[in-house]
Amino acid sequence: MKTTTLLCTAMLLLLAGFQQKKPAPKWALKATYHESCSCNAPCPCPFGLPMTNSFCKLNSLLDIHEGYYNNIKLDSVQVILSGSAGQWGEYYFAETTSKEQQEAVETILKIVRIASFDTVLNSKRTTINYEKTEDKISFSTSHIKVDMSMVKGNNNQPVIVQNLKGKLFENYIPHLSHTNIRSFSDTTNNFSFKKKAGFTAVWNLTDTNFQNQ
Repeated sequence: MKTTTLLCTAMLLLLAGFQQKKPAPKWALKATYHESCSCNAPCPCPFGLPMTNSFCKLNSLLDIHEGYYNNIKLDSVQVILSGSAGQWGEYYFAETTSKEQQEAVETILKIVRIASFDTVLNSKRTTINYEKTEDKISFSTSHIKVDMSMVKGNNNQPVIVQNLKGKLFENYIPHLSHTNIRSFSDTTNNFSFKKKAGFTAVWNLTDTNFQNQ
């Protein structure tokens, strides 16, 4: 009886040790993601469907409400992603973003691969203008501009799509993008689209969501 008691005690201590050693998430984000792209509305990518015309030129805004990367707080960080999905992209952070926050968010974006950029051509800080009402969203820099409005359903309420694949499209709300412009003096990668796809989605992520990818 004494031996059994000792074994049980040892097992409990061992399990407690495992529980105590379980590491906290390295990073976590609670954010809203807004995207305007060149695809026909609604955006086919979150549904696993092919891109319209086999390409997707996008401008998107990630608005982080709460977050951290190790000991770096990411609350209130905003960044615009601009580029061609699966190919090249650029990051434009709000001026208030610190260098450490910028590097931390860049690392997270490479992990989650929201636009699957193969090459990030540029990452810098700039002025971001952002306005959001009940049914309209606009964001811009000196060379990027997006305006989009929510698609309404029954009783003039938002259309909310659930159960899309992955963690990047929770509470997906389709929008109609009225303006999606990239207009730099170097016109090589510029684009301009009207009356195309837009959407917002909720991000509630930790590094544990991407450990098997």
